Amino acid sequence: MRVTHLFLMLTVIGCATAPKDPVDTASVFRRLAWIEGSIETDYQPNEEIVERRLAAWNGKAPSLDDREEYLKYLSIVSASNQRKVAELQIREYLNRYPKDTRGVFLLGVFYLRTKKPELARFLFAKLEKDSDFQWKSLLFNNLGMMSLEDGNRDQAIGYFEKAVSASPPIAAAHTNMGSIYLQSRSYEKAEGQFRRAVEIDDQFEDAVLGLGSALEGLGKFKEAHEVYASFIDDHPRALSTLYNDSLILGDRLNQKQEAAARLTQYIRAGGKESARAQKILERWR
Repeated sequence: MRVTHLFLMLTVIGCATAPKDPVDTASVFRRLAWIEGSIETDYQPNEEIVERRLAAWNGKAPSLDDREEYLKYLSIVSASNQRKVAELQIREYLNRYPKDTRGVFLLGVFYLRTKKPELARFLFAKLEKDSDFQWKSLLFNNLGMMSLEDGNRDQAIGYFEKAVSASPPIAAAHTNMGSIYLQSRSYEKAEGQFRRAVEIDDQFEDAVLGLGSALEGLGKFKEAHEVYASFIDDHPRALSTLYNDSLILGDRLNQKQEAAARLTQYIRAGGKESARAQKILERWR
């Protein structure tokens, strides 16, 4: 059984200004992009990224007079575990700038993270009707996830299709759309969506897992291995990718010695599928 994360939960705000550190910003997007407990992969360095970025403000929020900097700060603190602080500061921002729909969006995401979906739905419905709202891709992706949770798959697909065509470009929307295609075994379409996700954020393990899975579905096992191996080289803690790559090496490319070494590494690192991995090792012997 391969590890394939099917749906990324709730992508939210990007920085209001062009980021100076795109890799870190993308990582924060990923931390913002899911509700706790929804992620199936083992590799989650995002809290470290968030805490490091928060530390850059020396524990203090920027001035509310600096609107764009404060909004960028909110996008980071909202991704942290400081929920009470986040809510207080989002409301403080909206009190100063009540017409800024970006703040409204952040509040909606906060409601989602704190299990108040009806309040989030109310705010998102208003933003969906606002033709001037700047973060439509983020909004449509969230609405797609909410539709999936409601059991309305067709509506979710419609929202994801809007999300991948809207701005700003986000890897989460393409990952979700690719996951829909994976479910229906439309592997070529899935490959295209996951490749686009990796182009946007090449540090995003869910997109890499999806791309590898699509390539496996197409019988492109060597190419799938290369995708996985390249990611593992840069992210040795990416255990889900390590697990998938081990199975390709052992079962598809007949490189059982190397596969066994990788799977042993996975087990020693405490991967979630360790019991299954141990049985696979025994089968390869």
